[in-house]
Amino acid sequence: MTRDLTPLTKTAAVAAVAALCGLVAGVALPVVPMPPPIDHHAFLETFVRVQFAVSTFNLVLLAALVVAYVGIYRDLPNKYTLSLLLTSVALFLYALSSNPLAPMAFGFPPITGLGPFTFLPNFFVGVAVVVLFYQSQT
Repeated sequence: MTRDLTPLTKTAAVAAVAALCGLVAGVALPVVPMPPPIDHHAFLETFVRVQFAVSTFNLVLLAALVVAYVGIYRDLPNKYTLSLLLTSVALFLYALSSNPLAPMAFGFPPITGLGPFTFLPNFFVGVAVVVLFYQSQT
């Protein structure tokens, strides 16, 4: 006895399981031993510079991709091109929020990793993955 689920139901079920796994992982985090903090200023400065370079590279490419998908969606407005557009927007927001300058723009310290920029980049990737998963089901 098998039951065919709608694509939206499948996507919601997978997203719910993923959210539950994320919640369990977040609750279990204090059990995981944390490495001692690195106290090397030059190392952190290099890491921030590399992160800035990579996230800026991704940001520029994703901005071009969003513009391209907007053009495609104008010419061919269907759910597939809309999904591609939404995915590229979510990934663009990921690149924007993962840039080291983003926390500073909103008044958070850039290196500590505290504040909403700790989880925002991964949230946007999650949105993109949900859209892609939903699209794969239709």
